[in-house]
Amino acid sequence: MALGTAAPPDLDPSPHGPAPAGRRDGRAFLRWSLGAYLGVTAVLAMAMLAAAGWPLTYVLDDPAIHLSIAEQLARHGTWGVTPGSFESASSAPLWTLLLAPFAALGPPARDWAPLLLNGAAGAAVLAVLAGPGAVLRPSRRRPLDAAVTVVLAVVVLFLPGLAVVGMEHTLHVALVLAAVASLADGVAGRRRGPAWAPYALLAMASLARFETAFVALGLAVGLVVDAFAGPDPASDGDGPAAPGTGDPDGTVAADDAARHPGRDGRAGRMVALRRAAGVLAASGGAIAAFAALNVALGGGLLPNSVLAKGQGTGAAQGDGLGPVDIANRLSQDPLVVATFVLAVGYLAVTWGRRGAWGRLAAWAAATATVAHAAVADVGWYERYQAYLIALGAFVGLVTLGELPAGRRRRVLAAALVVAVPLALPKASLLVRAPLAAADMAGHQLQAARFLDRYYDGQPVATTQLGYISLWHDGPLTDFGGLGDQEVLDLPGRGVDLWDEIAERRGVRVAVVYAPEAFRSVPPGW
Repeated sequence: MALGTAAPPDLDPSPHGPAPAGRRDGRAFLRWSLGAYLGVTAVLAMAMLAAAGWPLTYVLDDPAIHLSIAEQLARHGTWGVTPGSFESASSAPLWTLLLAPFAALGPPARDWAPLLLNGAAGAAVLAVLAGPGAVLRPSRRRPLDAAVTVVLAVVVLFLPGLAVVGMEHTLHVALVLAAVASLADGVAGRRRGPAWAPYALLAMASLARFETAFVALGLAVGLVVDAFAGPDPASDGDGPAAPGTGDPDGTVAADDAARHPGRDGRAGRMVALRRAAGVLAASGGAIAAFAALNVALGGGLLPNSVLAKGQGTGAAQGDGLGPVDIANRLSQDPLVVATFVLAVGYLAVTWGRRGAWGRLAAWAAATATVAHAAVADVGWYERYQAYLIALGAFVGLVTLGELPAGRRRRVLAAALVVAVPLALPKASLLVRAPLAAADMAGHQLQAARFLDRYYDGQPVATTQLGYISLWHDGPLTDFGGLGDQEVLDLPGRGVDLWDEIAERRGVRVAVVYAPEAFRSVPPGW
């Protein structure tokens, strides 16, 4: 290039690569990722309508449970699936509360609300990632950046798939990422909002999914370990910020140090301890408040679904809690393994480095992955582990931004080559989403319509709570225990007691879905 000639807009004019992330913006990343996400989601929704008919039917039965509770809450003031009967059937109280205004309007607003709320939450996820994602500048002139951006949003993060699942997982991802980014900003001395913001976000995230407690534990561990193991820990901007934190020349940190001339390593450690206590209190306090209210209303410490499905309890107790069982659950999604390896690798490489912006996210990802594999589940339309993969994406983008420009392109190409095969199961689920919706419409929704038409107001029983509880008006017995505390507390979860329960409650019709459940049907039925 001749001297005095302007650099092309899509090329880095400096031989040292692009400017630090704080001096770039992530608008190109946000445009491309958001366009791909919303475009694929719209295509999936239209394909699902074509395959399953009206109303919009999601790929799982569970979204209708939240809609059912939201409708009962809006119309009758009841937290449960039948009027006047409390049942802790929702494992995502914040999500259910958000659905209530739409449920009050009835169909079609009620039916489309989960998709619309997921669309907004997915946009928030990408907006948070646009900070570290500014290292990617997708355009027609930069096809590698464009390909990575699209694959990340659509397949790796699985945002369109989570949207058509119709549940709270995208909201959970958005709140977790926002909390981690906000806390990391505060530690790096570039706080953009109130000091309480990350703690409020963690509390809300905990009411969206209780697995947020794993993230809070990881953040607390990271704050304490980095403060006590690292040299002269930074606090509230004490020390230079990392590249890409928005303070590349250290001016914010210098001003902060000038305002606090007496601050030393001990003071920084006290700040870290207060922050660690804050994140634990925010998440733990929200979960404890929910538990107290749940018990006061007649439920258990946790929602019925958690008690029925959690590892070591109920139907999931056969999954085991040993190291081999944990490793097997962890390996069900290769991207979760990749997240763990990336997080641990980043922590090892940046050990002792002051102001490494991605360390908190790496601590959260590594700790939460282990805790999740130990006591939670992986799979079920790739939704339970979505927040772990999102934390891994955050760490990956930060890592990419900290690499020398000459190495960045090679690493980016290698990441794309690795990510695509690892994410193939998720891509397959996207392709099969219309068939899954059609299956749901032909079984669960069809059964719900049948009971609504021929058994309106009468006691019914089922092993599939979702669409049946949403459509049927009248007493409902849930043999799965998710919406029935009495069944949940019975020995064997009602498997050997169906006949007695049905007779006592006056049930004359039961809908059983899975073939293996027919082995539990009493002989006289």
